[in-house]
Amino acid sequence: MPKLRNARRFYAFVIAGFLLLGASSLALAQQANSKIFTLNQDQLYSQSLFGKRVLAEIATRKAAIVFENTRMEAELKDEELALTKKRPTLAPADFRVLADAFDAKVEKIRTGRAQKSLDLNNWSNEERKRFFNLAFPVLLKYARDIGALVILDRRSVIISSDAIDITAKAMDKINAAIKDGVAPAKE
Repeated sequence: MPKLRNARRFYAFVIAGFLLLGASSLALAQQANSKIFTLNQDQLYSQSLFGKRVLAEIATRKAAIVFENTRMEAELKDEELALTKKRPTLAPADFRVLADAFDAKVEKIRTGRAQKSLDLNNWSNEERKRFFNLAFPVLLKYARDIGALVILDRRSVIISSDAIDITAKAMDKINAAIKDGVAPAKE
């Protein structure tokens, strides 16, 4: 068993070294003859015009949510302080009514804030799905053009040559076809 592990490590080391130190002519030959390609889906999305637009919108919306949260928190603190100051002048039952109303208001605001964050997350997920739905026909045509039999997500591949990564080229084609996703995509 230890010999088998050592042999596996040796072969993995040799393969990794070969891929990392391989001659450029081998890389070009591999790219020209390969029918298997890799693509980084996260990079394809986040660095595309579409993904950059969505990420900028998310940042803007998150900043607005944080600003609103900060403003509301300050207002609630002021309201709580005013309520606390009134307490000695009110009958316990009257104070309880005001305190319960304040608690209900705080809970409603918390629920609303959580919903805004959830809505933003859902919108982000839907935009990502929309991107890949729009990008799929472009990727399919590109795969046919380069004779790909398979395109694997680069993040799930243990070892591969950069020569078979088509992320940048695919992104160029997708950017040309769907741009930032605001305008209708080409059918």
